[in-house]
Amino acid sequence: MSAPFGTILWEYLNPGNLLFSLLAVALPLSWWRRSRRFGVGLGAATLAMIVLLSLLPLRAWLLAPLEGYFPAPALPERVAGIVVLGGAEEPGTYAMWGWPEVNGNADRLIAFAALARRYPQAKLVFTGGTAFQAAGRSRSEADVAAAVLAMLGIEPARIAYESKARNTIENARFAREIARPAPGETWLLVTSARHMPRAVNCFNAVDWPVLAYPVDYVGGSREAWFDPLRRLASLHALGREWIGLLYYWLSGQTRDFLPPRPVPA
Repeated sequence: MSAPFGTILWEYLNPGNLLFSLLAVALPLSWWRRSRRFGVGLGAATLAMIVLLSLLPLRAWLLAPLEGYFPAPALPERVAGIVVLGGAEEPGTYAMWGWPEVNGNADRLIAFAALARRYPQAKLVFTGGTAFQAAGRSRSEADVAAAVLAMLGIEPARIAYESKARNTIENARFAREIARPAPGETWLLVTSARHMPRAVNCFNAVDWPVLAYPVDYVGGSREAWFDPLRRLASLHALGREWIGLLYYWLSGQTRDFLPPRPVPA
């Protein structure tokens, strides 16, 4: 199955790859006499951009509006179901070593398990289909999640796993096919706070209103005043969210650039 166009486009537009590409172009151009001035200028401008990105608090500027968009909700007495998005799982590591490894987004699965215990009658849905092969074995995000949630004590039979989705809009579409939510039902959506605006947009696009339950906050962590590699990595992750919001909206896959905010009770 080929990667979605948006995923391919992002590989070329993300800040880290773009800056590296500019440097890779500038280097050979600076060797040739006819293009030396342009190559040196391009290289110097790119290096200046890297230094600038390393000094400006872009991470805070880009992160705060996303993480603060949906405040933690007052949980209702009952919910019909809970859906969690993949992204915490490392299927390649699981395939190679047999251990269900998780990454910095592990709060998604932890919160999902906690909510599953709080609402023992709720339907539970996991959606995440990225798969990797290693050591002759193939494992998906759903495989990792199933193993981790079993370790956390959640009965495997309670959870419906969707393992085809390759991006957030497919998460919403395929999870809806499994969950079959009825009109008026309350469903909790669990994902990282910075990802929640794009996720809610996608669920709205498939006519599935959900109650946002954001987790996995990263704002407020200390940063060195000069840490270019770490800041570029942060810019990569946050740029993905902002560009993803814009791309989904402009391509007609979602109705809004940013989803409507919940009306205060």
